[in-house]
Amino acid sequence: MVSKTFLSAAALFTLALAQNGNGGGGNNGGNQGNNGGNQGGGGGNDADSTTLSDNAIQTGSFSDGSEGLGAEDGQALSQTSQNNFINECAGKTLTNGLQITDGSCNGIPMGNIPAKNNMISSIITFPQNGDEVEAEQDFTISVQTQNLEAGSFTNADATYYAAPQTLNDQGQVIGHTHVTVQDLGNSLNPSQPPDPTQFAFFKGINDAGNGQGLLSADVAGGLPAGNYRLCTMTSASNHQPVLMPVAQRGSQDDCTKFTVAAGGGNNNNNAGNNGQNGQNGQNGQNGQNGQNGQQGQNGQQQGQNGQQGQQGQNGQKRRRMASDKRSRLARIATRDFVA
Repeated sequence: MVSKTFLSAAALFTLALAQNGNGGGGNNGGNQGNNGGNQGGGGGNDADSTTLSDNAIQTGSFSDGSEGLGAEDGQALSQTSQNNFINECAGKTLTNGLQITDGSCNGIPMGNIPAKNNMISSIITFPQNGDEVEAEQDFTISVQTQNLEAGSFTNADATYYAAPQTLNDQGQVIGHTHVTVQDLGNSLNPSQPPDPTQFAFFKGINDAGNGQGLLSADVAGGLPAGNYRLCTMTSASNHQPVLMPVAQRGSQDDCTKFTVAAGGGNNNNNAGNNGQNGQNGQNGQNGQNGQNGQQGQNGQQQGQNGQQGQQGQNGQKRRRMASDKRSRLARIATRDFVA
């Protein structure tokens, strides 16, 4: 039997509390209060203990993976620990619930992981691949999610990564999603990835949407003419990327690429797509029916692609706003975005 392992010194625990200051300790307590009911009794009684319990030690961390189950030539050797890496962050800059841009170490456990049949999936329903949106005009991003209890969104300034991932009574991850739009420059298919520090629009969606997984974000004022990539980023309540139970799976997130053009002629089609997106929310209640609805959209989307092919002949005209795009993006980026 593995004996109980204690923190190396009481001073270390005291130092950690001191580093947490007024924010970390109080916020962690609040998070435990908000999420405790969803943890199914998974260790909540030991929330204030400084002791690593015997039944919490994971023996899988004893091995570097070079022998036994799944071992293959060429694999990297895992780090090992006899005590769940409890002192991994000792002496390092602690995350402490903050978004530290110079790098930090987070000692909070990853948390509760859903079963395979509760893995998260997402599909962006607007704008879809190849859609054209009118420049400088309001539009709404929509995304359909599956197996996510959306609407749980902690204080991103004080509780960032500060608590483990939790599950609801149905075994689904409790959290939220984000949408981020980046300018791709002169092509929808650039050879170099965009700068991850730059974005044209970002929004953390902190509500539950229609209650059936359909979430949305309004882009007030729209975007300048150009080529864009839209992606979702699904997170647990404390903003960490969601954790899934197996490596081989479909992605929990989605991306689409679309264009924005001055005087774009696809407005009627876009409006029709938005109506179909509303139907997607209803189809989501019927399981596989949602997929059938998407197949119907594919037929219409092909028709739109034909129209876009004609519009492509005038594509160069759409770039006439390139000279002042950066100033307009700068204006958009100053909006009150939340993580």
